[in-house]
Amino acid sequence: MTKLNSEARRILADAGITVRDWIAYGGWLKEMTDEADERQWVPETEWRGDECGCSDDRCIGFHHDEGEECGCLPVLIENRAKDREAYDIWQAYRTAVEASDGRGDQDAYDAVWSRTETWVRRHYPRALTFSLDAVVKGERGITATYPPFPNGSIPDYVGATPEGDGYRQQLWTEGTDPNGHISHERARTMFSQGEENGSGN
Repeated sequence: MTKLNSEARRILADAGITVRDWIAYGGWLKEMTDEADERQWVPETEWRGDECGCSDDRCIGFHHDEGEECGCLPVLIENRAKDREAYDIWQAYRTAVEASDGRGDQDAYDAVWSRTETWVRRHYPRALTFSLDAVVKGERGITATYPPFPNGSIPDYVGATPEGDGYRQQLWTEGTDPNGHISHERARTMFSQGEENGSGN
C-alpha cells in the first residue's frame, strides 16, 4: 500500500495535520466481519491515496509528473479547513439558538452570524446573501443566494432551489461531519434529490 512521502508529511505537519488525521479526511472505509459473522464498514487506518498526499491514488503521472510539486495537496488542506470551520460554525449556531431553554442567546447568535459572513465571503465570493436559518429541500445548514447564470437560467444542482430571480444553494448541510463526510441519511437524501432532478430533465 502506498505511503505518504516525506514532502507530503512535511506539508501536512506544517498545517498541523497528522498522518492519522489525513487518512481520516480521505474518508475510506474497509470491510470487516464482526463476531456474528456480519459485514461492517469501518474507517480505513492505512493511506490509500498517492504518495504526494492527494487522495486520488493516480495523482502522480495523472495530475502532475513525478518529481513535480503536487498542486492538489494545498487545495485539499484548504478544503479540510473550510469543512471543519463550517462544522464548528454550525455547532455554535445550534448552541446559540437552543440556549436558555430554547429562547436563544442573541449575543452568541450575532457572533456566529458574523463568523459565518466571513466564512461565506472568503470561500464563496459570488454569493449575494447567506443564511443559517433557511431550509433547502427540507434540509438545514449554511446556504447562500446567487444570481441566475448569464443566460438567465438557474442550475438544477442537488441542494439548490429557485429563489427570486436566482437560486439558493446549500454550502454546508447538517449531517456532515468535521471532515466533510456526509451521513448515510444525507447520502440517501442527495441520491433522492438527484433522481428527482434527473426525472425533471
